[in-house]
Amino acid sequence: MKRIFYTGIILVISWVVTAQVAFALAEVRSTALVNKSTVTLGDLLDNLDTGHDIWVMNAPAPGGKTSVSTRYLASLTRQHKVYWQNSRGVQQIIVSRKGKVIKHEALKNMIMQELEALNLSDRKNGIRFDNKNAVLNLPEDNDIEDITVKKFDFDQQSGKFSANISVPVGDGKFAATLVRGRTHAISYIPALNKIITPGRQITERDIAWVPMPTLSIGRNIIRKKDQLIGMTPKRGLNPTTPLRFSDLTRPEIVIRGKVVSILFKSGKISLTAIGKAIESGGRGDVIRVMNNKSHKTIEAVITGPSQVQVITAQFGLAQLDVLQ
Repeated sequence: MKRIFYTGIILVISWVVTAQVAFALAEVRSTALVNKSTVTLGDLLDNLDTGHDIWVMNAPAPGGKTSVSTRYLASLTRQHKVYWQNSRGVQQIIVSRKGKVIKHEALKNMIMQELEALNLSDRKNGIRFDNKNAVLNLPEDNDIEDITVKKFDFDQQSGKFSANISVPVGDGKFAATLVRGRTHAISYIPALNKIITPGRQITERDIAWVPMPTLSIGRNIIRKKDQLIGMTPKRGLNPTTPLRFSDLTRPEIVIRGKVVSILFKSGKISLTAIGKAIESGGRGDVIRVMNNKSHKTIEAVITGPSQVQVITAQFGLAQLDVLQ
C-alpha cells in the first residue's frame, strides 16, 4: 500500500514539474510587430501556451513605435499566473506597429477639391501647409482614399484654410485631425527637363515649365526662357528645379591660350588680325586678347567660336597700329 502511495506522490510531483517546465518555455521577445490597436501577451512572448489575448497596453499609432519594460510585464503576468523566462536579459521590448506614413503634402488634391466645391477652382493657387513636416499615420490596410474631410473653412482675403479631417486608426475606428495652411498664387518659370552636361548649350527642347510660388520668385531666379537658351549649367542641376542666374554661364567658345581672329569695324573701315586669347569666355563676354604681330593687349567682345571684335567705343583710329 505504502509503495502505491509513494508512487502516486512521485507521479503528482512529476506532473507539476513538467507543467512548470512547459510554462518556462515561454520566452520574452526583444522586439514585437503588431497590426492592431492593442498589444497582448501573445505579441510579446514566444511559445506561450495560455493567455495570448491578455491586454498589455494600447499599441502606438500606425507606423509608430513604443516600448514596454519587462518589469511591468512580470507584474502583469504574475496577476494572471502566466510564467515565462528572460534568458537574454531583455529590459525593454520595442513594439512597432505596421502602418503607412502620409505627409500633409499628399493632401493637396483633397484641399483643391474643397476649393472647387467653393467655386474657387479657377484661381491659380498653390497649397502650403502650416506644418510641412507633419505626417499622418494610417494602418497598413488603409490608404489616403480613406481620409475624409468633415469640415472645411476658407478665408478668401487671407487665403488661409483649415480642414477637419477623419483619419482611420485601425479596428474600424477613426480620429479627428485638424490640418491648416494657406493658398498662394503660383507662376510658371522655365527649368531644365533633364540633366544637361556643363559645357553643352541649352536649347528650347531642354526646357520645362514648373510652378513656383509667385512671392518666392526673387530677382536671381530665371523667369524667361530667353534667359536660359544658349547658356550652359556650371554644374549638374536637378531637372524641374528653379534656376538662378548664378547656376548658369555662357558656353566657352573662346579658350584661353588659343588662336582667335580679331576684327575691328568702324564705318567703312574693317581690319582683321590674328591673336591669342588671354582669357576664356562665351558669346558676349569681354575678354583680353593679344595681337600676335604687335604683342599688344586689347579688350574685345566674343562674337563667335574663336572670333572677337574690338570694342569700338574704347578704340580710336590712332590705335589702329595695334592691329598692324
